[in-house]
Amino acid sequence: MESIDRLLAELRAEYQESQKKSAELKSQRIVQPEPLWQANAVPSNQAIETSGENLHFGGFDQDLAQVKAEYEKQDQAQEIAKQEQLLAEDEAQNKAQEIVKQEQQQVETIVQPQVSVKTHREKVRQAQVWLKNLSKDSDERFWFDQFAFKYSSRIDAAIDYLQAVNEFD
Repeated sequence: MESIDRLLAELRAEYQESQKKSAELKSQRIVQPEPLWQANAVPSNQAIETSGENLHFGGFDQDLAQVKAEYEKQDQAQEIAKQEQLLAEDEAQNKAQEIVKQEQQQVETIVQPQVSVKTHREKVRQAQVWLKNLSKDSDERFWFDQFAFKYSSRIDAAIDYLQAVNEFD
């Protein structure tokens, strides 16, 4: 946009300069009148140039306006293209984030059962150790046998008991 303004300023300066020259030429013609027979016969070169300049600069304003409009259209098109590019980049980034999130969920669904299997195995091992260390004649053993009666296995009962008393590592 800055280049358009600079170009417009240059063109206006040239136009104003030509207007000054045109005014000077007109004033010179008035000061130096031509003989009547020459003025009617053939127009002078100065008159032709002056009228040509006036016609030229009348079209000049139109050309200038057209050039300015074209530059503005180009600027708008560039701005729209830039916005579309930013939007596309945002969409691509959102898609990439969503893909990463989906991959993490897939990894979690694969890893979670493995972790739970590992922890269950560890709990079973700890429950077996606890049961081995449980003395046969103790009150705790008697109570645990009553507690484990409702479970499908003594190991499951030991796991639940140890979880309740926070004995797991």
